[in-house]
Amino acid sequence: MRLNQNARDLILIEIDGLGLLLGEVRYNRQTETATFILEKAAFFDFYLPCTVIYDQQRGPVVHPHILSTLTTSSLRIQRDRISCFILGQDLNPALIEQYNRIKTALAQRPEPEVREGLPEDNGNPDKTRPDKKRIINIKKMKDLKDRT
Repeated sequence: MRLNQNARDLILIEIDGLGLLLGEVRYNRQTETATFILEKAAFFDFYLPCTVIYDQQRGPVVHPHILSTLTTSSLRIQRDRISCFILGQDLNPALIEQYNRIKTALAQRPEPEVREGLPEDNGNPDKTRPDKKRIINIKKMKDLKDRT
């Protein structure tokens, strides 16, 4: 029986080579705790990593890390690479607020517009009819591809 990850905690971790990252660690509340995941597990999943930097005028600033743009899931982190960690209840409320704003902004991002049409349309707007559904015959498409 596989246990689901039914709990999540916000953590700030310092990873060798990556710096300070703020993100969520998810775990099963019945069998684990966030501290157990960070101290005992060989690997753990880290969701939506954000970089934390210190700005002279604004103080600590949270930005999405480049790794968060490369995956739609999580990062698998080896525990041996962690120098230190701070659990969510001990974090500065300004960091938590910035992280939550980033998280909601990414969740509300509009999907890219998908253009309907058959390959023989060649981008001609006169031939596309977005108001009607199209059935694409895969056999015809394969025949067209084989001819070229």
